[in-house]
Amino acid sequence: MKLEKQINLITESLDELKAEDIIAINVINQSSDMEAIIVASGRSTQHTKGIANNVKIEAKRQGMKVLGIEGLESGEWVLVDLAEVIVHIMTYDTRDFYKLEKLWSSHDK
Repeated sequence: MKLEKQINLITESLDELKAEDIIAINVINQSSDMEAIIVASGRSTQHTKGIANNVKIEAKRQGMKVLGIEGLESGEWVLVDLAEVIVHIMTYDTRDFYKLEKLWSSHDK
């Protein structure tokens, strides 16, 4: 499946459960392990867990590999590893603290 189609599928599954501030970053030139990172926010730890589970279900339904999920215990920061695409779903406080999208975006310049 092409990267653009994967990103669209993932962002639709994030949007389906009302994830907020969804950002996709192409990192193909910065990483040999992945092609894109998607960052989204949930309103609570329960919300981030639900969003992550929806991403996993929809990705599997579309034939994408789900290599793993980390962070479901706390829900502050849940990572869904889809091989070429890594999805980070965070509470707003966690996202503000780590500024992950700023870290990866700064490499583009």
